Amino acid sequence: MPKYEVIRPWNGVEEGDVVELAKLHPALKANVRAVKGQAAELEPATPAGTSNKERQLDKGVIAKRLKELEIEFDGRKGADDLAALLPEGELEKLFPAE
Repeated sequence: MPKYEVIRPWNGVEEGDVVELAKLHPALKANVRAVKGQAAELEPATPAGTSNKERQLDKGVIAKRLKELEIEFDGRKGADDLAALLPEGELEKLFPAE
């Protein structure tokens, strides 16, 4: 099915959305433009697409583990500083290498 980018939104569709329509109704023709070439083949980004370093810097997961271990920490610190407070080996348990 051809893909179209919405340039004038209508009910339930926002500007910039990409829609797939088997047949483009004449009333919608002025509201969309055809997406062609490589742009039509793009997939949306997913959480699985993040690098290992970005996964390790998940501050919420580290903070939760620190609370479970009853280790006091400053919630304003960054993920690197919080990871330094974890006992040895805990970071590897939270974020195993793939």
